[in-house]
Amino acid sequence: MKKITTLQYRKSSDRRIQLKASTGSHCPTNGFWRPEDGPASDPVFVFEGSMMPPGKRGSTMWYLDDSQAGPPSHLLPGMN
Repeated sequence: MKKITTLQYRKSSDRRIQLKASTGSHCPTNGFWRPEDGPASDPVFVFEGSMMPPGKRGSTMWYLDDSQAGPPSHLLPGMN
């Protein structure tokens, strides 16, 4: 079993600390993630332990969007 990478944080402009992960690393926590190189309106739900996906232009840094709450608006595989 691969070791999940350590949590990484960045300080945003409003002094909050925000979780980040790069493409190809393991997702540190369930949630909606926004790509550094993408529009702010396209969050992606990623499960903890899953590999972080590429952005629209390939490898990118992903930031946890803590303003999104709850499950994704669409059904995920295995959900009925």
